[in-house]
Amino acid sequence: MKIAKNKFLSNKGGMWEVLKIALPLILAASAHAVNLLADRIMLAHYSDTAVAGSMAAGLTSFTLSCFFLGIIGYTGTFVAQYFGAGAHDRVGTAVWQGIFLSVLGGLFLASGWFWGGWLFSQFGHDPAVVREEVDYFRLLSLGGILLLLNSAFCAFWGGRGKTGMIMIVNLITTALNVPFNYALIYGHWGCPELGISGAAWGTNLSALACCLILAGFFFIPASSRRHFGTCSKILDWELFKRLIRYGLPNGIQFALDLASFNIFIIVLGRYGMVIQAGASIAFGLNSLAFTPMLGIGQTVSILVGQCIGAQDIDHAKRSVRSARNLVLIYMAFMGMIFVFRPELVLWGFSTKDPAIIETAKTMLKFISCFLLFDGLFIVYSNAIRAAGDTLFSMIAGTSMAILMQAAPSIVLGWFKINVWIIWVCIVIYIMTAGTVFFLRYRGGKWTRMKVIEDSVFKKKEASA
Repeated sequence: MKIAKNKFLSNKGGMWEVLKIALPLILAASAHAVNLLADRIMLAHYSDTAVAGSMAAGLTSFTLSCFFLGIIGYTGTFVAQYFGAGAHDRVGTAVWQGIFLSVLGGLFLASGWFWGGWLFSQFGHDPAVVREEVDYFRLLSLGGILLLLNSAFCAFWGGRGKTGMIMIVNLITTALNVPFNYALIYGHWGCPELGISGAAWGTNLSALACCLILAGFFFIPASSRRHFGTCSKILDWELFKRLIRYGLPNGIQFALDLASFNIFIIVLGRYGMVIQAGASIAFGLNSLAFTPMLGIGQTVSILVGQCIGAQDIDHAKRSVRSARNLVLIYMAFMGMIFVFRPELVLWGFSTKDPAIIETAKTMLKFISCFLLFDGLFIVYSNAIRAAGDTLFSMIAGTSMAILMQAAPSIVLGWFKINVWIIWVCIVIYIMTAGTVFFLRYRGGKWTRMKVIEDSVFKKKEASA
């Protein structure tokens, strides 16, 4: 007997199409989450000051990278739209513009080696924690260029929906990062005991391996050079300006969103090491929920971008709907674990102070309150940005981040108001952000946007 296909699963834009692209990205993002979690667990076993310092320093380093990552990552949208429109010869050129930006951004990030000490001395943290923060931040700053280059190279595969390569490289990175950290944090296998500096070196060395693999597969294959122009048409000033035009708002939003969150984390540090270490553990565990969903968000960007290039808006809408359902199911599952069985995810943490674990449990309950809305934000913000609606995204996103997250954190932290009141503000902020981007998506303006030049569509119509 013939079984009828479930249209919801098998049609264009159905769950299966989304999952084919998303699963490798989810595994790649999960590998990154494992990296973060392994860092936290190893540093928690090493010392309480190390795990406390890793959160603020790591987040500050990443926040500074985010301005460039937001622009460079938008290369993937150009690749997706060119690929969807059949302009394959423009794919390699788009990636090259991201490579140029990576080099410029990497030089700026490396300068953090010189001013990192001054920056962390302003945060008001415990002096022992500040020393750990500075060591960690300086070394991560030197490796910042690798993070940017990896983002540019990944756009080549991600924008075309060939996400298996991204998954493989990220799994290799994790397979290298964990033993690097183990050896360099604790001083095993003949390596020096470097503590938190060892965690930074492990991150940089694994990122270098990732970069070399991606570069090799971008430049060497003859098929890539022939079909996608990976070694020709390197500099395109008009395309570079177009990437800046649409990517700049994306970079500003990405950076200010993370900066606002970083302010929140820094303010938590003023409430003492128990609160700071508890937050480090809680957000390390939150990465198990949040980071895999970034893979779904990337999938939405890929599919919407390709559909914009192919001028198939109905397909794009079905893809967004399927991605939203996947996100809500997973976020609801993780939220229930955080509330009812937090010990399932807390088992790997060991600390001399049980108050830190109890604090982390309370924070996980707050996190569970906004997980579903965080999922909506991920899906709908990626959908509208993939079409080119980056200006609205920047204005709305940064306004909410500053007014509803950063400002309340600073004011309440300054007067040392109960720390859980600050957490309530964060929950309200994320619920509002998810709702705002859902309404913008429903407004439909994104369906009339594109980022690639009109001549691509005219050439496509002429050849049809």
